[in-house]
Amino acid sequence: MPRKKLKRLQEVKSLPNVFDFKDEDTEQQLRNYFGNHNPIILEIGCGQGDYSIELAQLNPDKNFIGVDYKGARIYMGAAKTEELKLKNVAFLLSGAEKLSQIFIEEKISEIFIPFPDPYKSRKSFKRLIDSKFLKIYDAIVNKDAKVHLKTDNEEIFKHAVSVLNEKNYKIHFLSEDLYSEFKPGLHHKIQTKYERKYLAEGKNIKYICFGW
Repeated sequence: MPRKKLKRLQEVKSLPNVFDFKDEDTEQQLRNYFGNHNPIILEIGCGQGDYSIELAQLNPDKNFIGVDYKGARIYMGAAKTEELKLKNVAFLLSGAEKLSQIFIEEKISEIFIPFPDPYKSRKSFKRLIDSKFLKIYDAIVNKDAKVHLKTDNEEIFKHAVSVLNEKNYKIHFLSEDLYSEFKPGLHHKIQTKYERKYLAEGKNIKYICFGW
């Protein structure tokens, strides 16, 4: 493992805005950190937390949690959040499969899934929009919650559409080419480094917003 990555793995847990699903009562620790009962929004597979950080600046009355199972990925986002003094952003070291074990009392009001890893998603049981994960989201969201999926990957997109239709979820908006069928929304202006790369390569960005 490269020395820089190892150092980040060692340091990430020392940051006051980073929490671990393995810790005792993680849900309460997160609520204590925020110090309020504002709505909670998750960014699953957050990487450096681009969505969490930008949305938090636009919505100071909401709390944002970036979720990723690799500490080296979230280190930059957590450190940047500290530099910006954003107190409505936290990071959670966890896979999405653990979320229903963490959020028992609190209900999530919105979920963002920006550009899930296509290699990890080749197996259907690992796709973040699949029957297994939908059951987890069912357990942790409130009745008005929305989930946003952005991807450049045709296979992930088609699989998500198929599963959502099969399970009778409410699809609020769907596009195979988001920027040619743009629906106004502040979050559409947020682009991860992967999205910028895909757009530069001429790829279409696919988007689904669904709920219950």
